Amino acid sequence: MRVRESLIIEEAILKKIDEIAGEKHRRAATIERALTEFIAREERKAKSKPPEPETPKSKAKAKAVALAKR
Repeated sequence: MRVRESLIIEEAILKKIDEIAGEKHRRAATIERALTEFIAREERKAKSKPPEPETPKSKAKAKAVALAKR
């Protein structure tokens, strides 16, 4: 489902987007494609990060969160 959204974008960035979009592509489609690629890249980075080592503090925090969800 597509949702209409209003964004505030720096004018210089918008000009670059319009250059990339060209005459045949829509501005919104170019922005959507760029954001899709950015999200995929960030998800790959998150998956490739090694897990944080467990410390007594992180264990206590995880336990507190689990108890709060009950």
